[in-house]
Amino acid sequence: MQKDNFNNKLIRIGSRSSPLAIWQAKEVQNKIGKNSKVIKILTTGDKISDSRLAKYGGKGLFTRELDEAIEKNKIDIAVHSLKDVPTFIKEKFELFYILPRADVNDILMSTDNAKTIRSLPKNRSLGTSSPRRAAQIKRIREDLNIIPLRGNIGTRIEKLKKGKVDSIILALAGIKRLKIKENFTPLKAKEFMPAVGQGIIVIQSLKKNDKINKILTKLENINVRHLAQAERATLKILRGDCNSSIAILSEIEKNILKLTARIFSSDGKRMIESRDEGDINESIAIGTSVGKKLIKKGGLEILNL
Repeated sequence: MQKDNFNNKLIRIGSRSSPLAIWQAKEVQNKIGKNSKVIKILTTGDKISDSRLAKYGGKGLFTRELDEAIEKNKIDIAVHSLKDVPTFIKEKFELFYILPRADVNDILMSTDNAKTIRSLPKNRSLGTSSPRRAAQIKRIREDLNIIPLRGNIGTRIEKLKKGKVDSIILALAGIKRLKIKENFTPLKAKEFMPAVGQGIIVIQSLKKNDKINKILTKLENINVRHLAQAERATLKILRGDCNSSIAILSEIEKNILKLTARIFSSDGKRMIESRDEGDINESIAIGTSVGKKLIKKGGLEILNL
């Protein structure tokens, strides 16, 4: 059946059904430039709006149904935000990076039009369900009241407008991709560090799917692959996931990959940092090195606080 599919040159692209996910899938569709269609798949994670994801198993909930669709030959590839992809994936899958990385910064959106987290009025509420964001917020402003807040970008902005929270933090990449015009302030990535894989769109396929993988390999953005591999290598060494207060910032300058990672206690009171750099072709080794340095500094103990 798969052979007939490729003879007809139809590539089935699986995607979550949110506006941002569909935008990402269509960007991949345009880049591939082949006869293709986007197939929307509702994931368990999309159905959870009022609870912390960790209670239900973490962000693998955003990819599980797409994984199954690939395995059952309902789609050929799945498109994800890399930060939604579990740290450890099944051996049968391969990840590809064909699009440039978007802006890695987070942004602050506030009913007070505050320009920084420090300038928010005292004891205000700030909506986020990200442990990484919550820990960094608490480190900057211990008095702020962190309110768990889930849903797609539009849903979270609507909750802000309705007064459910006084401020929210979102990824700038999603704001730009959806051309959202609300007032916001970017947070400097070196001060408020992003998540592993933030701003990266990834394609997942079966390793045995030689025909589609050949197409994707030709389109690969090598620098984005190196950045993704380095950041995920750090996360793997730490056995971290989306429920871990781990932040990472990496960049490439003249074929040198520089990576900095921070681990925070959940209350933000403790933080450790490690960094390393080297040739881009050593991306996994660089990420692994940073992870090991963090462990030596007591990183695993801090993550469990």
